[in-house]
Amino acid sequence: MTSRLMFVSGVVVVLVVMGLSSATRPFLKLDLWLDQRESPVTAQANALSPIIACVNRVDVHWRNAYDKFERPRPTSDAFGHYLAEARDFDNTDAYTVQDIQKDLCLSHINEKLELLAYQPVLSKKVRDYAQALQGAAVIFTPERLDRSANFYATPLARLSQGSGQIQAASNAYINASTALREELLPLDVAQRPEQLKLLEARVGKEIHWSLLAYMIQARETLELLENGMKHRTLSPQAVANTTADLQQAWNRREPFIALRAGGFRNKDDDARELWRHISEPAQNYLDALNTLHKDWQNHAEPQRLSDDYYAVTRGYDALLSQYNRQARANF
Repeated sequence: MTSRLMFVSGVVVVLVVMGLSSATRPFLKLDLWLDQRESPVTAQANALSPIIACVNRVDVHWRNAYDKFERPRPTSDAFGHYLAEARDFDNTDAYTVQDIQKDLCLSHINEKLELLAYQPVLSKKVRDYAQALQGAAVIFTPERLDRSANFYATPLARLSQGSGQIQAASNAYINASTALREELLPLDVAQRPEQLKLLEARVGKEIHWSLLAYMIQARETLELLENGMKHRTLSPQAVANTTADLQQAWNRREPFIALRAGGFRNKDDDARELWRHISEPAQNYLDALNTLHKDWQNHAEPQRLSDDYYAVTRGYDALLSQYNRQARANF
């Protein structure tokens, strides 16, 4: 047995033993060390990934619950809307909301940051966010973790008795969430092109690269709209241009998703399944963008444009939810 093979075998044994003995901190150190051997960017992305998972799978839904609490939107088909939420936002791989929150946001998700001595300010904001989430979760107990979750899941008697406490907890939560996002988002954005470059250097512009490139473009499309709305610079042409870029990124999947001949599974099958899994939410997202552009060009009423913009944000959140759900299963 060569020394290289012995080293690899030794690492495998260590990983198995640590997993069985729950030696979490040494395991994380080894995990980060292996990533750093590849690239500092890889190790940093590894450290950020638990926080991003918390934001994507928990914070997104709590913020939308807060938005619905502050600005309720009437609907003519409440029951149908409820069913659509459950279908579009597939986060049903934990038995209760409390389990998801505990696993993803309240279990030392900044530990890798601290081991890497990376972004101490972000690490503090993660702790502040976890504290605010715990405070909110004591008062608000939604039964479902999707965009239908709202603060009215709390019994009405408790709402009337503790409205001041409810407002304080909701304000503390949204402030901590905003502070966390403001610190996390620039780091995430800065790493995306570097991750794409590393992946391209390793495997070329193949199925995994095209999938990551598409999800990056999907996020950048929403960011362009959000920034344009915030600074009042968004225009119909900007919506059309970014939608065209997203469509182009989506079209790159075509050579990779065709049914292949039978045989054993290969390294591309999981990515192929993921491409297919997100087909419907990806198309819904594109449709929402095209509708926004069309209505804006046709000088639709402000409320119609507001609803269109909401559909775009909802479309992206649904896409991300479905992508993350399948990615957790496949990878």
